[in-house]
Amino acid sequence: MYGIDLNKDIKYLFSSLRFFAPKEYHVDRFCKDDVLLLVYDGVLRFSEDGVMHEIHSGEYHIQKHNSIQKGILPSDSPKYLYVHFYAEWEENSILPKSGCFDYVRLKPKIEELNYLCHNHFPYIIQASKFYEIISSLCAFKFVDTTANKIAEYINQNYRNTISIGMLCKEFSFSKNHIINIFKRDFGQTPISYLNSIRISRAEELLITTSDSIESISYNCGYRNYSHFYRQFINKNIISPEEFRIRKRLGE
Repeated sequence: MYGIDLNKDIKYLFSSLRFFAPKEYHVDRFCKDDVLLLVYDGVLRFSEDGVMHEIHSGEYHIQKHNSIQKGILPSDSPKYLYVHFYAEWEENSILPKSGCFDYVRLKPKIEELNYLCHNHFPYIIQASKFYEIISSLCAFKFVDTTANKIAEYINQNYRNTISIGMLCKEFSFSKNHIINIFKRDFGQTPISYLNSIRISRAEELLITTSDSIESISYNCGYRNYSHFYRQFINKNIISPEEFRIRKRLGE
């Protein structure tokens, strides 16, 4: 698969989180850098040298240096980390141009890199965190294909009702087989993984929007508010209301 050459020097440049407004378009540009895009919510759409791309939640894409990118179609409110860097490319890369990633595992690294860049930490510290992310993407590529596909399915459908029974029908395996292969590779059950994604999304919406907590709960896939409330406190110790207040006060 065509992608960056991990045996050659990779020069990190800068990075940031990016949240699109509804129906916002990708910028039209000639980009001299390589750009890693880690989309963890919504859908990002753009053309690259005339080829249309649609990057969904839980997917990454690397825009190649010296390419022409255009926002031909509006995107669906994507949230993503972008990283500008420069690398050499090869035909048989172990890190292809596009693929999937585990947002739950990468979330701390994504947030830390964004923090390091915006607070002007030394280059070597920022670059080190970027290399950790690249290494994680390579490791994810070697996860068992079935477990990988289940994680991708959950990432793309977390707003909907998902049960073990539904996963059994979707992937044509027994309940025990799905739980065992997923737990082996991800260290948790598919439902625990689903709840982790939903709570992570809820945390972001509590910080970045003024939506009601009930609305956020529903939009993150919880049809029972009490269940959402228990899951949130189980992870954060504090309530969603207190979480929002503390984050806005910078605690």
